[in-house]
Amino acid sequence: MDSSQISSLILFVIFVLMSAFFAASETAFTSVSEVKLKTEAKNGNKKAEKTLQLKQDYNALLTAILIGNNIANIACSAIATLFFVRLMPDYGAMVSTIVTTILLLFLAEVTPKLVAKLLSKQIAMFGASILSVVIILFKPLIWLATLWQDMINQLVPIEKVNSISEAELLSFVDEARSEGSIEAEEHSLVKAAIEFDDVEVGTILTPRVDVNGVDIDATDEEMEEAFEKSAHSRLIVYEESIDHTVGILHQKDFHRYQRAKAKGKLRVPSIVHLISEVDFVPPVMKVFDLLQMMQRKKRHMAVVVDEHGGMLGIVTMEDTLEELVGEIWDETDIIEDEITIVEENQLYEVKGTYSLHKLCELLGIVPADDWISSTVSGFMIEQLERVPQEGDTFIYDHFTFKATGVKQRRVNKVQVKRVHLTEEEHKL
Repeated sequence: MDSSQISSLILFVIFVLMSAFFAASETAFTSVSEVKLKTEAKNGNKKAEKTLQLKQDYNALLTAILIGNNIANIACSAIATLFFVRLMPDYGAMVSTIVTTILLLFLAEVTPKLVAKLLSKQIAMFGASILSVVIILFKPLIWLATLWQDMINQLVPIEKVNSISEAELLSFVDEARSEGSIEAEEHSLVKAAIEFDDVEVGTILTPRVDVNGVDIDATDEEMEEAFEKSAHSRLIVYEESIDHTVGILHQKDFHRYQRAKAKGKLRVPSIVHLISEVDFVPPVMKVFDLLQMMQRKKRHMAVVVDEHGGMLGIVTMEDTLEELVGEIWDETDIIEDEITIVEENQLYEVKGTYSLHKLCELLGIVPADDWISSTVSGFMIEQLERVPQEGDTFIYDHFTFKATGVKQRRVNKVQVKRVHLTEEEHKL
């Protein structure tokens, strides 16, 4: 092998390494987390700051990488062809094509990209300075490529769409929390805001059995007693049955009516005229849509009904806002935890009204598609296929669910305990 052939081999190896570098850089800059880069840049990491600058002008970066990669691949093919044609004049071109394709595929494409996927941050930060120089060298070509892209966009208009899905956005938020970029409270609020559009009214309503109401024909004394028992400023008013809701009575209007009646200065013939209208909404209505409707109509409560018109429960503006920002307490609320963590990741005491979705998130249980329950109480009934009695127990996904408080056919409290299975039981 003469010196020219040795030089060809050295050049071939150099261009293969260049191709591998550009391929790895493309994958690294695509995969690297911008949140991680921003965190390190804030901590004074100059390489992270440089990498972040390149990533923010991704079109120029990608164009430079593609140009460099193509130059390296073409050079490899040319050098290999000359090398093998000299060795085998008859079959050199064919052998060159086969060898170059295999080497470039595995050494300059597959392997670098697999490594870059695993070490995206390190490779992106390592290559940032080199790529900055490459961008300067290829600036005229990048300008031409950008001009060509603009011409194509004018000929074939492309509608801009949001390229970030909700799942990706939630992943970014979780990553920011794990990196310490945002606090736990901020994380919860942002996550709730992202998921807010998907929440249905049926998951946040106050169930029918907990709704306080009064018959439209009730006496003043009965209405006064109903307000005292409910400790709320509004009551559902119904006719004969709560399924026949006619409106809402505000406590301030009721007391104003009583004072005027005592002074003989009534402006309305009966209290019926003080009843406010109420909206009826289906359980599948989105909470975001309900909140907008309440704001538009300046109302604070809606009745949730099923397809037959029967009442399922009520939902208030406070309920919708709590879904976004967490519990809102006022002077009439009795503060009582819906879930008590007795032993972290082992033992929990849960109220029957607690959200099944939130409990599954806490326990790491994947909800089944055929579940119809939205509360822990409903889940107990659904799994046992009957109204539970105190002490009733079942196991689901490595957790024991035990009804510890049942009153009037309703599960008020549930104990959830992790089950430690043996290796033999895990295999079953």
